[in-house]
Amino acid sequence: MRAIIQKPDLDTCLTGLILLVSDRDNIEVVAENADEKDIMNPSVICIECGGTGLVDLNNFDHHDPERYFPPACLQAYKKIGYQDKALERLVQYVCIVDDRPDDHAVIPFPSLSNIFSGMLLVEKGIKNQFLKGMDILKRLLNDYIDPFSTMPSLPEWTDYIEAKKININKIEEIMKKAEFYRSKGGLRIGFLESHVIGGIGTLYKAGCDVVVVYNPLFGEPPRPKFTIASNGKNVVKLLPFFDKMEKGWGGRQTIIGSPKTGSILKPEEVLEIIMKNL
Repeated sequence: MRAIIQKPDLDTCLTGLILLVSDRDNIEVVAENADEKDIMNPSVICIECGGTGLVDLNNFDHHDPERYFPPACLQAYKKIGYQDKALERLVQYVCIVDDRPDDHAVIPFPSLSNIFSGMLLVEKGIKNQFLKGMDILKRLLNDYIDPFSTMPSLPEWTDYIEAKKININKIEEIMKKAEFYRSKGGLRIGFLESHVIGGIGTLYKAGCDVVVVYNPLFGEPPRPKFTIASNGKNVVKLLPFFDKMEKGWGGRQTIIGSPKTGSILKPEEVLEIIMKNL
C-alpha cells in the first residue's frame, strides 16, 4: 500500500489506523498537497494532503475553506463501515480535538491529546511520529482505555508525559509575554510568539475570541508559521486579505494558517489584517 501524509496529528494518525496503514507500507511525506495524479489514483491513500471530498478516491481531507467536511478520521470510519463502539468513541474524541480543541481541556492531565503532544516533542521525523502516533492509538484500543478519561502512566508513555509537563510549564512562562488587542468589531484578540507546542487553549482561557500564535522557527527546516484560531468565530473570511499579500494561506471556518513553506509576513502585518476585518 502507498500512503501520503503531510503531518502526524491525531486526525492523520487515527485515519491511518482505520485504513490499516502500517510500517510495511510505502509512507510518503509531502510538504504541500499530494500530486494531482496521486489524488486521482484510488490505489493511493492521501491523508490530510488534498482531495477534500474525494473519499471514493481514497482522499481523506477537510481543509476546503469553501465547504465544511468532517475530520479525516470520521470520513474514513464511515467509508470503511466499521461497527466498533470503542473505535467510534475514539473517532468522536479526535473530532472534538480537531474541530473544537478547547472542549477536551476539562480532562485532568494527562489527556490523550497531552500524550500525543508529548510524543511529538520526543520522537523525531514525520514518518516515525506518524507510526508512533498510531501505536498510541492502538494501545488505547487494545487496552479498552476510554479516550475521554485521564490516561494511565504506561511505561512507554512516561517520556511523553514528562515532555508535555515541561512544555506546559514553558507555555505558562511564555504567556507572560502575550499581547492583547481589541478588533474593529469588538473581538478580544490574543497574540503569542512561541517556539513550543500549545498556546491556543491558554489564550482562550484568558478570554480571547481569536488567537494568533506565531512560531518563527517551526518545523524542519525551521520556517515562520502563523496559526489563527477562533473560539467559534469565522476566521476563514480573512483568507482573501492574506492571499493578496502572499499565496498559500489556508484552513477552515475556525482555524487558518500561513503557507506550509513559511510566511514572509511580520506579526504586525498579520495583526493589522485581523484587527481591521474582524
